[in-house]
Amino acid sequence: MNPVEQALEQLRQALVEFVLLLEREASALTEGRTDDLPAIIAEKTRWSETANKAWNHLVVASGIDTGKGESLDALLSGTPALQSAWRDVRQLAEQAERINLVNSTLIEAQLQRTRQALDVLQSAASRSALYGA
Repeated sequence: MNPVEQALEQLRQALVEFVLLLEREASALTEGRTDDLPAIIAEKTRWSETANKAWNHLVVASGIDTGKGESLDALLSGTPALQSAWRDVRQLAEQAERINLVNSTLIEAQLQRTRQALDVLQSAASRSALYGA
């Protein structure tokens, strides 16, 4: 396996793990298992960093110069031996983006419910203080 193939495989593996974590996060959010989230977030951070390092390694291994407008996509899409692996990486990245968007929506909905509950509690506390005096 040449350095570009190795870097591409490292990136693919990191993205597979990242997508699995996003799916775990989605399940935890959907099922209200908020106690699971800190560990999932820590692991997501680790795999995100791993994927970022693998991406940087792929750019270096490919020898492209992004400053000159060279494209990693053009290089990998145009190399028959790498097309399938590159397509997999792109699909995984798109899948991660979709799941992350759904998770963000779930988090925003939970945040909205939490804000509403706080408003109710603050209102009740205000009335209690007003009428209890």
